Amino acid sequence: MPQELRPRRFAAGMGGCRRTLALCALVLLCAFGAPDARGATSGSRPDGPLGAHAMLYLDAPYGFKRTLFQQSAALGASSIRVDLALTAVFTADGTEHWEQVDEVIALARAYQVRPVGVLLATPWFIADCPGDASSYRCPPSDLEAWKLMVSKVVAHTRGVIETFEILNEPDGRWAFTGSAADYAALLRAGHDAIKAANPRALVAIAGTMSLASRGWLDQVLAQAGPHPQNLYDIANVHVRASMRRLPGILRAWRAFFAAHGAGDKPLWVTEFGYPSDPAYQYDPAYRDGVASQASYLRAALPLLRAHGAAKVFVTLRDNLTGQFASEGVLGGAVADPPQADGAVIRKPAFLAIRRLAGFL
Repeated sequence: MPQELRPRRFAAGMGGCRRTLALCALVLLCAFGAPDARGATSGSRPDGPLGAHAMLYLDAPYGFKRTLFQQSAALGASSIRVDLALTAVFTADGTEHWEQVDEVIALARAYQVRPVGVLLATPWFIADCPGDASSYRCPPSDLEAWKLMVSKVVAHTRGVIETFEILNEPDGRWAFTGSAADYAALLRAGHDAIKAANPRALVAIAGTMSLASRGWLDQVLAQAGPHPQNLYDIANVHVRASMRRLPGILRAWRAFFAAHGAGDKPLWVTEFGYPSDPAYQYDPAYRDGVASQASYLRAALPLLRAHGAAKVFVTLRDNLTGQFASEGVLGGAVADPPQADGAVIRKPAFLAIRRLAGFL
């Protein structure tokens, strides 16, 4: 499912002041100490196999960010995916804005949920297509400048964000307009920049849309230079399918990465969900609306774990259109554009996963 890429909108005026005051208040309230030896915030919950695919953007209102962290913690997730758009931090005049990143850091400490940072959104002034309105989807024309930006983000978030994905679904033109060779270059450059800024950080290869993307990923790994299996620590995929197909999909992905010398790496499913709208429920055994969504996820999560998924990120909120519009375990005022204080509705699937979380 798409993680929306949007140019940065920096809060200004009194709205920006309110955001800053809220952040300062949260920092003062949260005396969590220094990072521990693993880099996670002291007092963090143990890292577990359940994560939240939250579609959380840096330019979302602070209250919306807080809600997604709150709900992820209540779900029992130990991790939450966060878009770290370079466009939100770096500007053409050299000014850097870290306020929105610092909100994520403070919320991670407050709710003891580990962010997984998705590095994306090329700033227009280093994009290979600078005049394009969607230049943030383009590969960088200046790879060294891009690496420096990545290193700065990783260094700034060290001790709180310790895992990074290099782009999201770059196999889809909606997300990345570059070629497989372009992504191969970003994978190597991103790995080197991340490890230089934080040697303890883990690198996840970008999650691809489906098994049909294996051919594209073959090209990436063939063009990434020597020992491409050393450029990532986590094999990363997205999965959406009927229950009976899930074991085969996991086996196929494990075989794929093993064939590329990465059979010993953990396999993460960073996007997984099932619609609650009967019109889009594609598994014939699960077509009765919200109750079927809960039943599907209650059965599917242990199944994915049993077939090799080290960690599964469940879609947290309804968003976008079609099957994705009801794929979240949270409904209510949670779809884009993000609202600061929208009412959240927990579906039966939320409660089912919360009861299951400790047994995965």
